[in-house]
Amino acid sequence: MPSRKSKYPIPTAGQEILEKEHADILRQYIELDDAILHGQGSPRILEAARTLLQYMLLYFAHEEQFQRRSSLASRGEQRTQWKRNLTELLQIEAALKQEEVYASLRMRSLCKSWMHQHTTASEVSQAMAAVPPSREQERALA
Repeated sequence: MPSRKSKYPIPTAGQEILEKEHADILRQYIELDDAILHGQGSPRILEAARTLLQYMLLYFAHEEQFQRRSSLASRGEQRTQWKRNLTELLQIEAALKQEEVYASLRMRSLCKSWMHQHTTASEVSQAMAAVPPSREQERALA
């Protein structure tokens, strides 16, 4: 009789860090959204956008490290989207340094679409990680 422990994968330290950072991003997204919707002024909006940007850049760096360490091959389309998002984050960072309030709206929009895409992609990746590799895949990795 299989045990419950073998049925459900145990999260690694890298996954736990990514999950915590994902929660931080969500919390900061809500702060930025509230600052914009409640008209809390340009300084507060820019501060919230900068903090969200830093959380996302940190997450992207850790996600890349986790992918490399765990040997999880990301699909080409996921990698392309990751590059697009990172490029846009760097453009937003430059605009925020110039105190452009519009960059805060771009940050909110990017984060919202990223959360939607990322949640879906991470759920698929977690489900795939739970499936044991075939013999051909094991040979390819050896």
